[in-house]
Formats: sequence, C-alpha cells, structure tokens
Amino acid sequence: VGPGHGIQLDSGRLVVPAYTYYVHKRLCGVVPLPCCTHPHSLVFYSDDGGRSWHKGALLSGVPTGECQVAEIQRSDGHQPLLYCNSRASQGCRVVAFSVDRGLQFQRSARCEALGETLWGCQGSVVSFPAAQTSTGDELMWLLYSHPTNRHRRSDLGIYLNPSPLDREGWQRPWVLNLGPSGYSDLSTCSGGLFGCLFECGTTSTCEEITFCLFTLDTSQQNLKAS
Repeated sequence: VGPGHGIQLDSGRLVVPAYTYYVHKRLCGVVPLPCCTHPHSLVFYSDDGGRSWHKGALLSGVPTGECQVAEIQRSDGHQPLLYCNSRASQGCRVVAFSVDRGLQFQRSARCEALGETLWGCQGSVVSFPAAQTSTGDELMWLLYSHPTNRHRRSDLGIYLNPSPLDREGWQRPWVLNLGPSGYSDLSTCSGGLFGCLFECGTTSTCEEITFCLFTLDTSQQNLKAS
C-alpha cells in the first residue's frame, strides 16, 4: 500500500492506492512455479468509514507500480472520474480513468508528457478547484510532482494540467528542488497553498526529508515556494 496519501471522495468513499505482483503464468509440474509475474496498480476502498475494505480490479495493460489517485469533478452532470497516475518502466508514466470510483479502471495508457527516470520513481498527484464555470460548477485541475530528470532521480518538478481529461495536457514543470530528489507527496492546503513532502539531499536522495509550501501563479507561469 502506498507510498503517499489516500483520498476521500465526495461520495464519502475512502480510497487508498496500492500495487501488487500478479502471477500471469505458471510452469506446470509437481509444484507449479510462477514464471511470469508483473506488478499492477489497484486501489482499496471503504464505504463504511474504514471498518471494512474491498479490493478494486488491477489496472490492465503494461506493468504498473506505485500509484496515486485524484477525483475529477465534471461539469457535464456525469459522475466524477477517478484518475490514476502510475509508475512504469517504459520511459513515461501510465494513467487510467475509472467511472465507478475505483472498482474498475479503463485500460491504462502511456502518458508521454510525464517522463520517468531510468528505473522509475514514485510520483504524487492531487486535484483542486481552480475556478468556477458559468453554471457555478467547480473547474478541477491536476497537480503532479516527480523528478524531471529522465536519467536519474534529480530536480523535483511540479506539473500542472488544466485539462484533466486530456492525459497529455500537462504543462512544462516548475522545478521545486534542484539536485537529488526522490519520492514526494503533494497536499492541498487552505488559502491557495500547496504542500510537498519529498526526499532530497546534496549527493543522494536519502539524506533528508523536506517539506515545502508553495503557491501557483498561473498568469505568469511561475511557482512561489516558501
């Protein structure tokens, strides 16, 4: 389970991201041995405040690992979508949508706009209300954190997607931390603030864990850290 945060949907459902290794094939014999095992993302969910938990279906498609999810409210009157952003090993992230709050996800797809490091790295995603439509509905955007260097875990970036239904709608990242940067976890705070907890250091990502508050200035395409 994890790493990173779970979320509570508007319906009240608790959703916790996870991944597992699934045995796709076994060698036949006296003792069947697994011979084709791949990781797949999934979520656990609870509709009774955490007293009981259930497992959603595995993400189909390419192997996926650590993931995080975010709820996307829609202004067309349809049920909200659950967006899943997963670690993968083919040079970019993998994303998928669920229309039933995590029971099943549509077949996963590569997201070329979000590159992966050489061996992959955990990333974090949150949704937040950016504005209101003419009908009074909230317009949701996505925010994502991950190392921007595609060869090593370095230069932690913050990415913005003002069109969450477009998996390639991510803008160029702001760099929150130059140098070694590893796992991270985003949170939305009051007053237009965002928080990011992340691994970093001078020569290694494992030297310290830092927390940073920042705001987004979308008019000037700028990030202000404090």
